Amino acid sequence: MQDPLDIIGDSSLPNPYEDASLLLDHRAAGGDPADVLYLSLGESWGHTAPGLRDTLASPLPRHCHGYMLSPYGLPALRRVLRTYLTADHDLAGVAALGSDYDVAVSQNSTRNAMFHFGRLLREEAACEAPEAVVVTSAPGWDYTGVFTPLGWSTRSFALVPERHYQPDAQEVAALLREARRDTSGPLLLVVNAQHNPTGANWSPRAVRAMVRAALEVGACLLVDDAYYAVHDPEVTPTNALRILLEELAGTPHARRPRWLAVRSLGKQFHCNGWGIGGLTASPGTLTRLLAHALPQYSYVSAVPLQAAMADWLRNPASSRYLAQQRADGAVKRTEISRRLTRDLGYPSSGFFPGQCAAYLLLAVPPWYRNTPGPGKESYRRLCLSRAGVLLGESRMTTPGCTPDRAQEHVRLYTGPPLPVLTWALDRLCAAGLTWHGAPGEKRLAAFPGRTGRDGHA
Repeated sequence: MQDPLDIIGDSSLPNPYEDASLLLDHRAAGGDPADVLYLSLGESWGHTAPGLRDTLASPLPRHCHGYMLSPYGLPALRRVLRTYLTADHDLAGVAALGSDYDVAVSQNSTRNAMFHFGRLLREEAACEAPEAVVVTSAPGWDYTGVFTPLGWSTRSFALVPERHYQPDAQEVAALLREARRDTSGPLLLVVNAQHNPTGANWSPRAVRAMVRAALEVGACLLVDDAYYAVHDPEVTPTNALRILLEELAGTPHARRPRWLAVRSLGKQFHCNGWGIGGLTASPGTLTRLLAHALPQYSYVSAVPLQAAMADWLRNPASSRYLAQQRADGAVKRTEISRRLTRDLGYPSSGFFPGQCAAYLLLAVPPWYRNTPGPGKESYRRLCLSRAGVLLGESRMTTPGCTPDRAQEHVRLYTGPPLPVLTWALDRLCAAGLTWHGAPGEKRLAAFPGRTGRDGHA
């Protein structure tokens, strides 16, 4: 992987990220972090879309290095995103751009936009200090970490392997009705149709039923489309944004609840550090989020990167890149599934390959779960120390927090090239970290094979 000192830094100040602690502990125990195969967070460092990277070497407009006098992002990128998102989500015949919805640039990450959306809903609550409730899936991304500091409580609906991690719309509706009975304050439903961390593509029927249930109880909606463009080639990603606008079509604007859709471009093009994406919402919501809230804490930022992204999205090479990524992703899912079954002894019920996002969910082998504790090292730490493979948490959490039932599954990031992924499976197999492996297996004296620091075999 990338030299960890380049991304972690020194240890003079506390670091809340568990992955950083695991890597530093691994180094302290005599391991070489540069030989670690990092399959935890959705990050590859060295595999940014080449054409996008090249745009940074091209001359950029001089005004990109100064302040923007618009809170909605670099105007050039905003113009591109208005066209791009309208076309990609097939909105032209469903809603009117500029009145039913509008588009702005998300900078400093979509997480930042979610936070300030939660802040806005709390500030607009009619009653004093009401309880605010966010309804989301379990497992799921770290929505709790975003909204809890703002005074929100979380209620979760279960996603289970027996239903292929599809939501039960009736369960969601009941949860929303219960939450509405319990609070007169803000109520928010999160829809993550290309689901992180399972990679499931929620069915359009379930998403529509969930949206209707939210609207019936006056809940606001957050559509997290971080992985909308990341899916197998034969998969049509469920278009939660279009479904939402279809369901709102018969409701007067004044009676529509607040809603926000976020779209990450970093996930599409392997440039998470840019923090750039798209925000789609009603014009009034964008005004409140950006024209009113943004100037309180920041200016528009990363403007040269926004200019590069605008050029890249206008380039047909960006569409070709996405098509290739989708094809490669399908090949990787198929090969990983084959290797898990053939070489590591996993039953089909022991993993979920998914169709979307860039993760594969693995059940922790039963021999580990049955190993007596307390105090046994986490399965992630065990894989790192034995095989030099750092897998991810099954549930995204705020740094420093341990999710419920965290030891039942781990998450394998499928973004790196296929040789790196197969090499990681080779290491796990050689270290006895298979479905039927035994806890007494020895750690590898040397990891099979070698790579350079860019992660290629």
